[in-house]
Amino acid sequence: MTRLTRTGVLLALLAAVPQVARSQEAEKEAPRPRRIVEEIRLGGRIQTQFNTTTVDGEPESELFVRRARLELAVKVNDLVSGVIQPEVAGDRLQFKDAYVKLSFSPGVQFLGGKAYRPFSLLEQTSSKRILPVERGADIRGISPLDEYEIIHGLGYSDRDVGLQLMGTPKGGPLGFSYAAGVFRGPLSGEDGLRGSYQFAARGTVRPAEKLRLGVGWSSRDFAPADSGAYESRALERGDAFEVDVEYGAFEPGFHLLGEVAFGDYDPFADRGFVGAQAWLGYRTRPLSRIVTGLEPVFRASWGSVDGHPGVDLGSLNDGALFTPGFNVYFGPLNRVMVNYDFWRAREGGSQGSFKVQVQTAF
Repeated sequence: MTRLTRTGVLLALLAAVPQVARSQEAEKEAPRPRRIVEEIRLGGRIQTQFNTTTVDGEPESELFVRRARLELAVKVNDLVSGVIQPEVAGDRLQFKDAYVKLSFSPGVQFLGGKAYRPFSLLEQTSSKRILPVERGADIRGISPLDEYEIIHGLGYSDRDVGLQLMGTPKGGPLGFSYAAGVFRGPLSGEDGLRGSYQFAARGTVRPAEKLRLGVGWSSRDFAPADSGAYESRALERGDAFEVDVEYGAFEPGFHLLGEVAFGDYDPFADRGFVGAQAWLGYRTRPLSRIVTGLEPVFRASWGSVDGHPGVDLGSLNDGALFTPGFNVYFGPLNRVMVNYDFWRAREGGSQGSFKVQVQTAF
C-alpha cells in the first residue's frame, strides 16, 4: 500500500468517528420498546390409547388419540396472567382451559373464563398425573355409574365458564386454601331458560407435610326430564358435597388420593347418590437413566343411586369398579400405562376393559 493510499484510508476513518459517536448517542436517547409480557410457557401432552371391551356388539378393540393438547401460559406482569389450552380428543377440537387470572396477593386471586369448577380432587388432578388411565369407569358399550361418572355426568365437577375467587392466605391455619365461584351451569343454552347458574366451592388444609384434606360443595339447577322449552320456575336445584384426602405426591414413594361424594341425582324423582373412589400407587426410585420409575397402582370406585320407597330406579347401571395396573416412567411425565378395568353392576352382570396408554408430555 502506497503512502498516498494509507493517508486516504486514515482520513476516511477519522471522518467516520463523529458519525459513529452521534449514532451511539441517538441509540441511548431513543426510547426502548416496552416488553408486553414477562414470561411465556409452552406445555402439552399427547396420549395414545389402545383399549378392549367385553361388551357384546362392540368392536373388540380400538386405537385412537385420547388427547393431543397444547398449553400456552402467559404472565403479563405480577398482577395479570392467563392460560389457553386447545385440545384434540378423538376427532373433536375444543378449548379445555381459557382464562385470565388477576393475582392481587397470594390470598386473593380472581379468575375469569373456562376452568375447573372447584369440586372433586380427582377431577382436578391433571390427566398428565392421574394414576389410572381413566378417572372413572370408561368401558365402551355400557354407561357404568361409579363415583366419578356420577358427579362428572351430572355436571357437578369438570370445567365450565365462570368467575372464581381463590387463594392461599399467607400465615393461614394449616396451609388453608380456598376457591369459590359462579358458573354458567349444565343447563346453559337450553331453550326458554332464564337465570340458571351454578355455584361451587372447595377448601383444603395441610395438617402434615404430605397430607392434604379437602371439602367441596356444588349446586346446580335440574330440569324435568320430559320438558322441552321450559321456564326457570320449573327448575329444581340440586346439591352435591364431597370430602377428599391426598397423602404423598407424584414422586417416589406411596401416593393415595381418595374422595367420598353424595347429593342429589334427580331432585324431581327424589333420587340421591353416594359414591367413593380411591387411587393408590407406589413409585420406585429411578432404575436406570432411561427407566425413571415403576409404579404399581390400584383403583377402587363405587357408586349408588337410590330413591325414596316407591320410586322406580329404572335401568341405572350403578355398581363397583376395580382397576389393577402399573405405570412405567421415562422421565417425570413420559410413561406407558397399563390397566384392566373390572366393572360389577349392582343389579348383576360384569364387564371388563384392558387399556394401554402411551403418554408424551412436557
